[in-house]
Amino acid sequence: MTAPERYGESVLSPEWHGERERLVAMAEVADGTTIRILQDLGLGPDWDCLEVGAGAGTIAAWLAGQVPDGSVLATDIDTRWLHAIGVPNLHVTEHDIVLDPLPESAFDLVHARFVLEHLPERDAVLTKLCRSLRPGGLLVIESIASFPIASGGTPAFRDAMHAIESTLAATIGTDARWPRTFPTPLLAHGLTAVSASVHVPATGGRNASARCWSHTLAQLRPRILEHMPGARPAVDEALRLLDRPEFFELAFATAVCWGRRPTSHS
Repeated sequence: MTAPERYGESVLSPEWHGERERLVAMAEVADGTTIRILQDLGLGPDWDCLEVGAGAGTIAAWLAGQVPDGSVLATDIDTRWLHAIGVPNLHVTEHDIVLDPLPESAFDLVHARFVLEHLPERDAVLTKLCRSLRPGGLLVIESIASFPIASGGTPAFRDAMHAIESTLAATIGTDARWPRTFPTPLLAHGLTAVSASVHVPATGGRNASARCWSHTLAQLRPRILEHMPGARPAVDEALRLLDRPEFFELAFATAVCWGRRPTSHS
């Protein structure tokens, strides 16, 4: 059943005063892993690329610089932070990946980071993304994964992270356990040369990960307390911990999987 709310509406909304700072901190945490994987997979200078859920636009801008003879289409349901990038081969389109069509066999690379886990329709969206690849084209999916949280040694922080997971699941249908199945979803969609990896950054020392989760927790706090009133002490203690330079823990991981659309002779 489709969740009654959607990411970016009343939950994790761009209208929240600190949302751009949250996205920038998230990019600081995740961009290095994304760039390394795309480089290792052989990103070509003439590729046509689709960046789904482009957010603050850091990867879209980087991709545009890497494909001088190609192009980048950056999409999101809210593109307010993308138009200022101003790179000639970067095109920005407001697009709902669930409801709006994509051209088929159009892209050499499709990349979606922190998108599919938030969509109850993720399997249908994955089918759409696979069909948008040219034969031999590369799909790279990155998603938050909750499995490191269970081993956390700081009870308040662990409980607050679980509260984020539970609240996102209840409000918008996020499944932070789905990425633990990587790369099986890509195999199920017929992709080849499939593999996966996981990045688990340290969260603390007021670093980018700490700032990202502090912003996330602060924005979600009212919704968490609606859904889980008993979580108030853990949430408030976690916010205090995230502001301490001596605090370090593990939060959500980034799980990454990739594969290629088969060529006609495969």
